[in-house]
Amino acid sequence: PITQAVVTGPATVIIQGLGVGMISCVPTVLVLVASILGCNALSGPYGIAMAAVGMLSTLGVTLATDAYGPIADNAGGIAEMADLEERVRETTDALDALGNTTAATGKGFAIGSAVLTSLSLLNAFKDKSGVLAVDIGDPVVLSGVIFGAMLPILFAALTMLSVQKAAGAI
Repeated sequence: PITQAVVTGPATVIIQGLGVGMISCVPTVLVLVASILGCNALSGPYGIAMAAVGMLSTLGVTLATDAYGPIADNAGGIAEMADLEERVRETTDALDALGNTTAATGKGFAIGSAVLTSLSLLNAFKDKSGVLAVDIGDPVVLSGVIFGAMLPILFAALTMLSVQKAAGAI
């Protein structure tokens, strides 16, 4: 889809890329909302906290894979500055691309665990302080907020993709 937009020019490529990038948040949000609601249905706030701890327990591996990208990028820079053979630069470029992918995966994982952890902290705050008016700590309300925040991005992405299709049809 993005490669087909190249035929009509750079503007449609940008529109198509933004649309596809924005629409990619939909599956992530759906999984996150389902996780929150499922953990809440199974064990309440304790289930959500355990899911957050489970995600955070792999933090060492996540940070290690996140650090892979800059290391591979630095290796490519060193290979270029040292005037090494072209095959060395090709190898470091491939490793750099893999590093960018692992970094993107790590970011999504970190965001998901942060949402679950913040929900657990909100519930702990509500319990200790006795404040009952903090509705965002309710897993169903927070799930609705997250899902609702995703909807404008989804509709904007669908609009952009429609504009690109119309521009490509001209």
